[in-house]
Amino acid sequence: MLKKLVFLLLLAFASSALAQNPTPEQVINALNAKWKDIQDYHCKMRSRNRLGDQKDEKRLDFWFKRPHQVRMEVLDGDKKGSVLTRDANEKIRARKGGIMSLVPVTLSEDDGRTRNLRGRKFYLADWGSVIREFIEGARGGLKLSLLPDETFNQVACTVVQLDGKSPSSSITRDVIWVDKSSNLILCRKQYEGDILVNEVVWWDIELNKNPADDLFTL
Repeated sequence: MLKKLVFLLLLAFASSALAQNPTPEQVINALNAKWKDIQDYHCKMRSRNRLGDQKDEKRLDFWFKRPHQVRMEVLDGDKKGSVLTRDANEKIRARKGGIMSLVPVTLSEDDGRTRNLRGRKFYLADWGSVIREFIEGARGGLKLSLLPDETFNQVACTVVQLDGKSPSSSITRDVIWVDKSSNLILCRKQYEGDILVNEVVWWDIELNKNPADDLFTL
């Protein structure tokens, strides 16, 4: 009986230590498990990009709905008022900002208007795409590690870093801030060497509101 009690106490202690000191792989796995429970979300985003001497900053309204429907509206910055959508059939539509641009157009996957300054497609701004890139990067040999915890926008966060360069990207360091309470990504920063070339911040997050599919069509 005493041996069993000691074993249970040791098991409880180990579980508590693991919860307080997770590995980076466990953090990413927990993040991915949370993502699988999210059917849709709506949030505000700020995107800052740099490519050489060019810079771009936007504030966005962003919706995502499974399987991979996306609506992105530019609230402030370059192309203010423009809207991009991707529906359940992967059809991409766009409408320019301004009162003279009321007619939407259909865009191909290769159209430059579907991409930001650094060439990333607008519908890959969702959390699932970010998580997948961290998982695939770690599997491909990049170093996954935990940085010291930080407070981001007054929220306690776990900070995860992916270090190294894959053959298909110029990024050498990729860092995400994960809300310890909600297990949602609040910020992502990507670097080329010491230069910050991409920063995305998410806030005003609403989960699983089940928006109508016509929100993702124009």
